Amino acid sequence: MAAAISVLLLTLLAINAWLLLATNAPRPWLVLLLVLESLAVLALLWLVYAILELRVFRPLKMLSDHFRILAHVDSNHRLALPARHFLGDLPDHAEGLGESLARVRNETARAMDSAAERIDRRKARLEAILRDLTEGVIVCSLDHRIVLFNQAAASLLQSSGPLGLHRPISALFHRDEVQEHLSDMLDQHHRQRGSARIGEFECRLAGDETARVGVRMNLIIDPDQSCSGYVLSLSGKGMLKLQTVSEDGASLLGDRPEFYDFSLFDRETATELLDRRLSELDYVVFDTETTGLNPSGGDEIVQISGVRVINGRVLDGEHFDLLVNPGCSIPKASIRFHGITDDMVRDAPSICKALTKFQRFCDNSVLVAHNAAFDMKFLKMKEAVCGVRFNNPVLDTLLLSFVLQPNHTAHTLDAIAARFGVEIPPALRHTALGDSQATAQVFVKMLEALPQQGHGLLRSAMEACNDVFEIRKLQENF
Repeated sequence: MAAAISVLLLTLLAINAWLLLATNAPRPWLVLLLVLESLAVLALLWLVYAILELRVFRPLKMLSDHFRILAHVDSNHRLALPARHFLGDLPDHAEGLGESLARVRNETARAMDSAAERIDRRKARLEAILRDLTEGVIVCSLDHRIVLFNQAAASLLQSSGPLGLHRPISALFHRDEVQEHLSDMLDQHHRQRGSARIGEFECRLAGDETARVGVRMNLIIDPDQSCSGYVLSLSGKGMLKLQTVSEDGASLLGDRPEFYDFSLFDRETATELLDRRLSELDYVVFDTETTGLNPSGGDEIVQISGVRVINGRVLDGEHFDLLVNPGCSIPKASIRFHGITDDMVRDAPSICKALTKFQRFCDNSVLVAHNAAFDMKFLKMKEAVCGVRFNNPVLDTLLLSFVLQPNHTAHTLDAIAARFGVEIPPALRHTALGDSQATAQVFVKMLEALPQQGHGLLRSAMEACNDVFEIRKLQENF
């Protein structure tokens, strides 16, 4: 193509030179001819650029995205290029590279399986022991964040507050009492190494000045004699004051919840939230189902769900799923979309009760949603009425998709999931909990890819989303 364009330009130059030197054509005609030729050349150059952009430049950018995902996210990612391109067999080689990388990774994983089996067996034994203990057990780091808990503790404290990994112990007990006893035990440990590191006391429950529970505290002493945390065992007569009541359908635990994550001991929590690494933050990925698409026009929430993401993994056992009585009839068009009927929400809690519980579930977390502006609009419009505030930082997987893969045109949840190798069962789509789980799986993949593009901190990721949002607003004007 370049040779043909060069020949054409040289031919035009030769004709122009002949017209100027060897003919007596009127000069205005010659000027008009030169103008027309210039326009024709510009049109030709624009056409060439358009073809190169469509057949070469854009496929190369998509190929770059493909390599990035292969290297950092999903080695089984499939390449999707325009049907016609000028890259020759380069995409085939890229697919071959991806297959080789996937094969090597699979072989490495299989080689590690034998060593991991013993760890898995020990992990299963630990889970079985924790699950079968009748005594409630909670393990905390020195900054009073929960690192481990068992089923007994979850059941016994369900009415006190949200119990979950990396949540503050102050959500369950009065922190000043726990802090006071911990300080006394740490002082004793520093004065007398090897002394007893067990304390017993009664502690008030958060939100209830009258309820008290018997607590036994053990320090966790590392081999170097430093203390990395403490264990709270809930026992004694005070335990009888607790009730195992549900939260009107707000499920915090599943059949096999993730009760522990010892890597939380190593977290640094003093850093300003926006300047912390994305991998160190707690997230609640949520979704809503509504009576319609116009919150300002009176549409209401009929279901709100969320799942927690910690340390780059989805905690399937810690989810929030609640139907909401919208106080109005649900349109048939919306029922066909999400399947929630008036009968299903007749005895459900009001939006204010639901959002109060959801706010507790989201405490100290970054909120994540797909097309988050839509869901956040519903939440924000109820803040004044319900007396709640959702000031959490917010990330949007729709905007993050534009950040990570700007050369793709499809950024629906299904399209993003397909590109990142996340399978979404059709039965889960268009339910608040199902979409939350699907979005969470996609978001975990994005957490792996974002640092590779210079967005490893929350501040950077939010700024990138804001930039994309502003660009999309400008594009809507054209």
